[in-house]
Amino acid sequence: MTIFAKVEQKPLSEVIAEQIEEAIVKRAFAVGVQLPSEQQVADQFGVSRNVVREAFKVLKERGLITIQNGSGAYVAEPSTEHARSALGRYLRMTGSPDTLTHLFATRRLLEGENARLAAQFATSDDLAALEDCLRRMREHAGSIEKWSSADLDFHVSIARATQNPFYVILLEPLVGYLYDVIATPYNLPGAIEHGLESHLAIYEAIRARDPEGAYRAILAHLEDSENRLGNHGSD
Repeated sequence: MTIFAKVEQKPLSEVIAEQIEEAIVKRAFAVGVQLPSEQQVADQFGVSRNVVREAFKVLKERGLITIQNGSGAYVAEPSTEHARSALGRYLRMTGSPDTLTHLFATRRLLEGENARLAAQFATSDDLAALEDCLRRMREHAGSIEKWSSADLDFHVSIARATQNPFYVILLEPLVGYLYDVIATPYNLPGAIEHGLESHLAIYEAIRARDPEGAYRAILAHLEDSENRLGNHGSD
C-alpha cells in the first residue's frame, strides 16, 4: 500500500519567485520600490541571471511586479485584475444552468450589505460619484456599451462608499461577468426606464442615510434584473 507521495522538486526560478513574493507580501519592499538587479539577486541566491529572469517573469504574471526595460523590476500596485479575469474565465467556462442563480444569490448577499453600509458611511465624494453614474446612464440610454459601463460603475461606487476596501475587492472580480448580465436584457421593453428608476431609488436611500431603505431598494433592483434576465433566456 502506498502511503507517501513522491516529492516534487520545484524549478529554482519558482523557489526564488516564492521567496521574493513572500518578501513583497511582508512589505520588505514597498509598492513602487525597485527590486535588486537580476545580478544582485542571482548573487544572493547563487544562481544564474537566467534563473532570476524567469523568476521575475513569474512575479510579473502574478501581478506583483512591473518590469521596465533598461531600468529594472518594481513592486506593482495591488490590483484585483488577476482575480477578476480568473473568475470571469471560470464563470464563462462552467456554463452551468445554475450559474446565474448562484450569481444573483451572491449579489444579494454582497450588494445588499454594501448598500446598507454606503447609506451610513458615504462621503460627499461618494455621492458625487453615484450621481455621475446616474447622469451617464441618462445620457447614454441609447448605447448598450456606455449604459452598461455606467451601471457597473454605479455598483462598484456603492462598494467604495462602504469605506471598506475588501467589499470592492469582493465585487470587482464579478464585474466582467456582470457586464454581460446587464447588457443582455438591455433591449427589453421598459428595461432602461425601470433601470434608471431603480438606480435612482437606491441612490436616494443612500443619500437619505437610510440603510434599510437602501437595502430594500437594491434587493428589489436585483430581483427585477434576475426576473428580466430569466424571462429573456426563456424566450
